[in-house]
Amino acid sequence: MTVTLQSDAVEKINCEAVAVVVYEGDESRDGLAGGLVGELRRAGEVTGKPLEMALVHRPAGLAAKRLLLVGGGKADAFGPTDLRRAAGAALRFLKAKGVASFCFVPVGDRVEAVVEGVIVADFEPDSYKTEKNNGRRMERVEVSAAETPATRAALERAVVTAEAQNFARELINEPANRLTPLELVARARKMAAETGLEIDVLDRKRMEELGMGALLGVAQGSAEPPALIVLRYRPAGGAGAKTHLGLVGKAVTFDTGGISIKPADGMEKMKYDMAGGATMIAVLRALSKLKPSVPVTAFVPAVENMPGSRAQRPGDIVKTMSGK
Repeated sequence: MTVTLQSDAVEKINCEAVAVVVYEGDESRDGLAGGLVGELRRAGEVTGKPLEMALVHRPAGLAAKRLLLVGGGKADAFGPTDLRRAAGAALRFLKAKGVASFCFVPVGDRVEAVVEGVIVADFEPDSYKTEKNNGRRMERVEVSAAETPATRAALERAVVTAEAQNFARELINEPANRLTPLELVARARKMAAETGLEIDVLDRKRMEELGMGALLGVAQGSAEPPALIVLRYRPAGGAGAKTHLGLVGKAVTFDTGGISIKPADGMEKMKYDMAGGATMIAVLRALSKLKPSVPVTAFVPAVENMPGSRAQRPGDIVKTMSGK
């Protein structure tokens, strides 16, 4: 899906659909579609309640084939988070109707919120499904805003952050038998090679040498070897930087609870125990493109916690890297 800026007036935007936000008790959009929006509002068919949708076909006075009215709630309470949700909801609604492209009219100069909303909403966790969303795809989204250095920068920044979120979601949604600690290492290595980040991976032997007993203890009941992923972002000319940000993300690719078994209800969701680690990998992916002036290092301990014959027991003593 491509996301671009569209500087034409709402009435002149020639696309499959144009989406605008309407508010409760607000008449500012009533003149759209030859006054049809006002008629719908007065008839109670359009109220402006949060995320309410109303689709008008062949709207009078508009070049677009359809007009989508997206409820925003109270205008004075509508903020960037609400706009993100509204843009995402518009995409999901139109995509389900088979619409392949549309233009969203933001509120004020909030290009970044709209772009983030549509890219995150376009994510489909269907990589293992035989039938994928009936073949319906959103090909292009336009954001109605004048193209300036500020709006262009906002769009590019939003694309980076939203794609990083989706990258993390891809990892988090993987089943535990497909995303083992070493597979997470492989995905991190691939990402680092593509973005120019530095990466170091500590295997079991190196962690034993460093005395990382706590991390190794979690992994000792699993047949899957553990790893500690270290990703580094170094800004150009940042060798003398006084600040260095460190991030840590837990990546237990499946957490049974070990010998202290967790309740069976919801056990399949324990594959999500690596979400913190996936997020840190995605953060470094975004930083490689946003290029902040502060160096950042992310540590992602990747293990699988299983109740095998070698699992650690409640009450066991382990010695951590700190010496405790």
